[in-house]
Amino acid sequence: MDEDLDIIVIGGGAGGGTLAALCAAAGKRVLLAERGEAITAPDSVDRAGASRLHDEASTLIQKQPYDDRTIQVNGTSSRLYMGGILGGGTSVYGGALLRPSPADFSPGKYYGTRIPREIHEWPVSFEAFEPYLKAAERLYRVVTDPSTDNGLPLAEINEKLMKSAWKSGLNPYRLPLAIDSSKCLRCDNCAGFVCPTGARSSSSQLLQQSSARGDSLTLKTHCEADRLDRGANGRLNGVWLRSRKDSSRRLYRAKRYVLSAGAIGSSALLIKSGFDHPLIGRNYMKHYSPIAIGVFARSTGASQTFVKQVGYSDYYFGTKDLPEKMGIVQSLPAPGPLMMSKSGMKLVPRWMLNILRSRMLPLVGIVEDLPDPENRVSLDDSGSIRLRHQFSDYDHERGAEMTRHMSRLLKKTGAFHCVTGLAPSQEHVAHQCGTIRFGTSEHHAVADPECRLFGQPDLFVADGSFMPNSSGVGPSLTIIANAIRVAEIVVSEV
Repeated sequence: MDEDLDIIVIGGGAGGGTLAALCAAAGKRVLLAERGEAITAPDSVDRAGASRLHDEASTLIQKQPYDDRTIQVNGTSSRLYMGGILGGGTSVYGGALLRPSPADFSPGKYYGTRIPREIHEWPVSFEAFEPYLKAAERLYRVVTDPSTDNGLPLAEINEKLMKSAWKSGLNPYRLPLAIDSSKCLRCDNCAGFVCPTGARSSSSQLLQQSSARGDSLTLKTHCEADRLDRGANGRLNGVWLRSRKDSSRRLYRAKRYVLSAGAIGSSALLIKSGFDHPLIGRNYMKHYSPIAIGVFARSTGASQTFVKQVGYSDYYFGTKDLPEKMGIVQSLPAPGPLMMSKSGMKLVPRWMLNILRSRMLPLVGIVEDLPDPENRVSLDDSGSIRLRHQFSDYDHERGAEMTRHMSRLLKKTGAFHCVTGLAPSQEHVAHQCGTIRFGTSEHHAVADPECRLFGQPDLFVADGSFMPNSSGVGPSLTIIANAIRVAEIVVSEV
């Protein structure tokens, strides 16, 4: 048993990787266990090299950078699009890091009786949380003003999209991207793929930089947390870590432990370890994300360059016809031919799919789905993860309204046809959150306002599990900001 540690972090994604790097930089002895491998971007790569690294078959069909577990989702066994390498989701995301609205911290004002009274307010105010959002933007080098030299040039189709939005009375903006324009190759494939040059910031980079500085950070990749060993005194005896290379197991002990294996993985580990709080694993959320694809008569450039650049929040609090809180709209990269084929176009020839891809521009809505205790993570008799999730009629209603507005804007931008009624498959879990939510009382939350589990003073959560509601933007920046906040607390205690 290794006892010479201050902090053990389980999972190297947005939360865990950030927290581990910051704690190690503060002089603490940190061990980070990551079940995936570490993939480092080469020092330099040309577009031909990027093409090889952006192989659609190996990345999105074979899912090589994604979690290799088979998980039962609504009764069907699947491998999920869930980051499975060091860096977790930040190694395969599209680089957009958006701040939540202050309104997201007071969801009761907008959802009333649709959500429990106990989560009408976050236990931390937006004003107290905002400094950590700013710190997260600095740490991940988010370009909040893309008009500067640090911003990526705006694709021509996005210029047209923004002009059409302005004429329609909307307020479009360029997405805040954690992408270094000096390294970026403007790949047409970005979201879903490992960045070939390291231009896109990730928690993996923070960890590698920490190791290069000589911080007291031990990275154990291909290493899975099997079980948290619970003591009789309200503290942990340690965590059993298993090598995925030779199946050897070893108990590691530290002063503090941090769960950051994702809302699915962290809650599953708690259940496996015998934690019995009735809310563990429940209220799983992932956003309802309707997609509208505009098809244009001429090339949009979507098959040649980076187009995930534009967003607008005009429907964050609903529309005139449906004044219900919704979320944002943002542009997406065009899917590749293999993904189009997988999504129901198997009979369309490859050459036709390539032409279609070159003439499309997708938009996606990020609609806040509400917590439902029946949407949950659990384990079957063999210990394998089961996931149950269904969107509500309320989600579908708001998504349909947002889709109508997305379609209208695409047509005003010049699309002669708009494909709607699309949504990511149940394999997509990029925005997972909610299964170990924090709050002021153990009667309605699993963790306290510091993200420390009630009744377990040495155990924290630092991934999207802590969120009481999913908010109207992707959760990555919120997770990073909270990890910075939790890192301060943990460092002060060891």
